[in-house]
Amino acid sequence: MSTTTSHIPAARSRGLDRAQRGAFLGALIGWIFDYYEVFLMTLLVVPIAKEFDLGSGQVGLLLGMQLLFMGVGGVLFGWLADRIGRKKVLIITIAMFSVFTFARALSPSYEVLLILTCVAAIGIGGEYGVGQTLVAEIVPPHRRGWWSGLLYGGVYVGIVAGSLVGGYLMPEIGWRWTFVISGLPVLFALWVRRHTPESEVWASRVRQTSEGRAERTRISPAIVRVWLLCVLAASLQFFAYYGIASFLPSYLVEQGSSVTSASTWLLFTAVAGGVGCFIGSYLSDRLGRRKTLFLLSLLAFVSGLALVATWDQLLDGGTWVRVVFFAFFVGANGPAVFGALFSESFPADIRATAVSSSLQLARSLSFFPPIVAAALVPSFGYQPIVLAAGIMFGCLAALSWTFTETNGKQLTT
Repeated sequence: MSTTTSHIPAARSRGLDRAQRGAFLGALIGWIFDYYEVFLMTLLVVPIAKEFDLGSGQVGLLLGMQLLFMGVGGVLFGWLADRIGRKKVLIITIAMFSVFTFARALSPSYEVLLILTCVAAIGIGGEYGVGQTLVAEIVPPHRRGWWSGLLYGGVYVGIVAGSLVGGYLMPEIGWRWTFVISGLPVLFALWVRRHTPESEVWASRVRQTSEGRAERTRISPAIVRVWLLCVLAASLQFFAYYGIASFLPSYLVEQGSSVTSASTWLLFTAVAGGVGCFIGSYLSDRLGRRKTLFLLSLLAFVSGLALVATWDQLLDGGTWVRVVFFAFFVGANGPAVFGALFSESFPADIRATAVSSSLQLARSLSFFPPIVAAALVPSFGYQPIVLAAGIMFGCLAALSWTFTETNGKQLTT
C-alpha cells in the first residue's frame, strides 16, 4: 500500500492538541536558530574580516559555504529521518549545530572557522525539512497551510534575534563570545526530546512495511518531475532572497553605515517578512497553494523592479523607498507556501527525504549569490543584484501554476 491523499470533511478544530503543539514548537525552535545563524553571520563577518584581514571574496566564500553545507545537511538528514524517525533527527540536528557553533568561538584562523562553519551548517541544514515534514504529518489537514506557514515564520524571529545579537550585543562582547552564546540551543534539544512526539504517519508506514502490508515507494518519473519542480521553485526563491539579503549588511557598512544601522535594516526586512508570512499562511488554506504562491511572488517581482529605480535613495531613508523595500520583503515569502505544498506532494516513506533535499539543495545552490554579489557590487553597485532578484521572483510567479493544487488533502498511509 502506498501513501495516498484524500479529501477531508469540513472540520473543524482550529487549534492544536498537546502533542501537536509539542511537534510544532519542537520544529519551530530548531528553525528559528537556522535563520538566526544565517543572519547573525552576515553581521559577524564584519569583525571577523577585520581580525583575520579577509577580502570580500573570502567573506563571500564563508557565507556561501555556509549555505552550500546546509544543503548537504538537508539531503543527509532528510534521508535519515525517513529511516529512524522525524523526532530523533530533530534532536541530532539541533545538538550538532550547537556544539560546532560553540567551537567556532575558539577558531585560531579563517580556515578553521570556515571548516567549523561548514560542519555546523550540516547540522542546522537538516532541521527545517525534517521539522516541516513532522508538522505536515501531525497538524489538522484543513489547517496545514496555516501551521506550515507559521513554522516558516520562525525565519523572522531568527532574523530579529540575529540582528539584535549581531548589531547590539556583539559590538560589546566580540564575535567569539557571540558564538559561545549562540551555542546554547543545545539545551533546546533536551526540550525537544521530552515534548515532541513522533509522527504517527511515519510510524504507521514503517509498521506496514515491516509486516509486508506495504511496499517502499518506487521512484517513478512522476515523482522525479515533482521533486525537480520543487528544487527549481525553491532555487528561484533562495537565489532571489539571498542575492539581496546576505551581502546587504556588508554593503551598507562599506557605504558608511554602522553595524548597528545595518542590523536595523535587517530588522526592517524581518518585520516586512513577518507580515508577508502571516498573509501567505492565511491565504494558503483559503485560496490554495498555487494562487498564494503566485500572488506573493508577483508582489516581490513588481516591488523588486520599483526598488531598482529607487535604490539610490536607500541610504537616505526616504519614505517611498522604505515602502517599496517593505513590499519586496512582504512578497518574498514563497517558503510560507512551500512547506505544505511540498509535503503534500510526496509519499510518507520518502517525504522527509524529498522535502528536505529539495529545499536545502536549492538553498545550497544559493552558495553562488553572495559570491556573485561580492564580485559585482564594487564595480556595478547593488542595482543589478536587485534587478536579478526581481526577475527571478517573476519567474517563480509563473512557475507556481505548474504545480498540482494540494490544498485540503489528508496525508494517510
